[in-house]
Amino acid sequence: MSSRTGTMPTQRVVTQRGRSEKAAKLRAQLVFLAPIVALLVLIVFFAIATPTFLTAGNFQNLVRQMAVLLVVALGATYVVLIGSIDLSIGSIVTLTGVSTAMLTTALGPWGAVLGFVVGLLCGLVNGVIHVYLKVPSFIVTLGTMFVFAGLALIVTGGRPQALRSPELAALFGGTVFGVVPTIALWALLALVIAIIIERVLVFGYRARAVGDNETVAKLSGIGVQRVKMLAFVASGVFAAFAGLLLMVRTNSASGSMGEPFLMEALAAILLGGTSLMGGVGGPSRTVLGVLVISVLSNGMNLASVDPFLQQTIKGAVLIAAVALTLNRRELSSVK
Repeated sequence: MSSRTGTMPTQRVVTQRGRSEKAAKLRAQLVFLAPIVALLVLIVFFAIATPTFLTAGNFQNLVRQMAVLLVVALGATYVVLIGSIDLSIGSIVTLTGVSTAMLTTALGPWGAVLGFVVGLLCGLVNGVIHVYLKVPSFIVTLGTMFVFAGLALIVTGGRPQALRSPELAALFGGTVFGVVPTIALWALLALVIAIIIERVLVFGYRARAVGDNETVAKLSGIGVQRVKMLAFVASGVFAAFAGLLLMVRTNSASGSMGEPFLMEALAAILLGGTSLMGGVGGPSRTVLGVLVISVLSNGMNLASVDPFLQQTIKGAVLIAAVALTLNRRELSSVK
């Protein structure tokens, strides 16, 4: 009797563990396949609903729209990967965009370099407050979202800033061979750099370890504070590059130019498979989410969907992305 009662709990544990592993594998496959299926469905749907969707002209428009969102989302992915969040990315795009426009007017094309410095400083401010003052990233970046947006309005006086640098327009604008927008090649370069940081450099491994379990990461000798700081700085620098690309694409910069990118970037990151809890995903997965969000936005515009309804749909997509990628087993409670 004792041997039977001793083996039964063990068998139950083994059975439950096996079921848990199968469920985890199934969930991982679902997270990976969901954006691919969604992308294919959207392409087929809009190709049928709008005759101009599958045209060369619309392809160029889609790529231009996708380029800026991709660059913003790539940097913010690192912050989500460590288990934090950056709500200020849209405001950093705005602040760096208007700063670059004004600096290039005064200093020429080299003023764009200072635009990157502005983005770096924004990320540094977020990182210092979060890491060293121990303020939750949600609160920090919610506050700096308003601070950076306010600074953009202060320095511009609320007036749009025109791009007065033919050199920057030639470098980041136009097309290659009359087909591929130059902005897409710069976004591709940003993607390559982001993937190298994630998969080749040790930072990607450490960021994933911090997001997976910060305590274990500390015991493993990983400098958690430095990793977190670098994640926020990377987010600021990528957002600055996105601000530059957006300014060149629209040939001007305004105090609200970056607002739409916060929700779209977060939706793309989560839909791509990077978990809001951290430790899972990365920039290479974000590309899929960016494709889905960009095709959805482009298709709805071509189909003349009401702008307010578009916001509603994108909000629903964001909720669905969180529901899909959130691992509820890691939550002690839902708050």
